[in-house]
Amino acid sequence: MLIAEVDGNRCKATKNAKGICPYCKSEVIAKCGEQKIAHWAHKSCKTCDTWHDKETEWHLMWKNYFPESWQEIIKYDSTSGEKHIADVCTEKGFILEFQHSTINPEERLSRENFYKNMNWVVDGTRLKNDFKRFAKIIDNLSIARVIFPILIPNQNNRHIGNIIEVNYPEDVFPKTWLNSTVPVVFDFKGLTSIDTPSDIRYSIFCLLPLKNGYKRYIIQVSRFDFIENAKTGSWEFFINREMDTLDKIIRRGNVI
Repeated sequence: MLIAEVDGNRCKATKNAKGICPYCKSEVIAKCGEQKIAHWAHKSCKTCDTWHDKETEWHLMWKNYFPESWQEIIKYDSTSGEKHIADVCTEKGFILEFQHSTINPEERLSRENFYKNMNWVVDGTRLKNDFKRFAKIIDNLSIARVIFPILIPNQNNRHIGNIIEVNYPEDVFPKTWLNSTVPVVFDFKGLTSIDTPSDIRYSIFCLLPLKNGYKRYIIQVSRFDFIENAKTGSWEFFINREMDTLDKIIRRGNVI
């Protein structure tokens, strides 16, 4: 975890510091080595939020793309009393959950139902063959094709990415995520150093929950544009706009 309470304030980890977990109120200690991002760890193995597994450098990297005040926000359900720690919650209430490890379908759906207005960001580098399979298929025009560009109206219609139609998505994406009810963003670069700027791993690929028979749709934008538009609230607008456009086309029975 990146945030703990120190003297009643939300604080990042500093060397030799001690704090309190905002969720379970148990003691946490600062971990500030030279190799890893500074973070807090529970002093004991006490169970905290059951939805939060041991975090990796990949988790910490993604959280740090966003303002500290948005990181590790406790969300409450006033009806049930249930509470959980959202990895990132923007000032507009949009949730990003960063997932490295495997997750069972029941927990995935529980999180989606609890947070509602959310996107997943999934570490596509965890299994080495996932990107190889994705890259091989995404270049095959009989399986995947660009159907229209994504433009930003308030930036002189700047072209930031594409909508891609994918046939037989079970051959492209891990089955765990195909039934998600919210958009799932795949990060195939992770912590990898890549020398070629044109490498598609500099893009993120967002699988939309919209289904059209054996076809699915993904949004491809740069990691930078995803992060910046998530910060401003524009990402939600893009997602909803593109899904609405696709849904209308599908309902009319038009060929895209």
